[in-house]
Amino acid sequence: MWRQFYNLTRVGVQGLYITMFDEYSEGNQIAKTAESGAWVPAGSGIRALDEDGTACTSDYYLRLTNDGGRMFKGQAPVTATRPAQPWPA
Repeated sequence: MWRQFYNLTRVGVQGLYITMFDEYSEGNQIAKTAESGAWVPAGSGIRALDEDGTACTSDYYLRLTNDGGRMFKGQAPVTATRPAQPWPA
């Protein structure tokens, strides 16, 4: 996701779109989610953020979106290195 923010900003795209919290029926929302499988109801089929072995806070993609938006608007430097870390110190 960060690479997309970076590439679009770097090439000068004039706008990007990320859906809002109330668009759950479209399946492309960004919202807090389960940090680990321990947070997921058994048998629900819901995937947790640590499925790939990387622990992330439940708001990681929200923080990543905030940082990407700031970079896109010129409020933060254009960088290939994402400022939002999966688990802040």
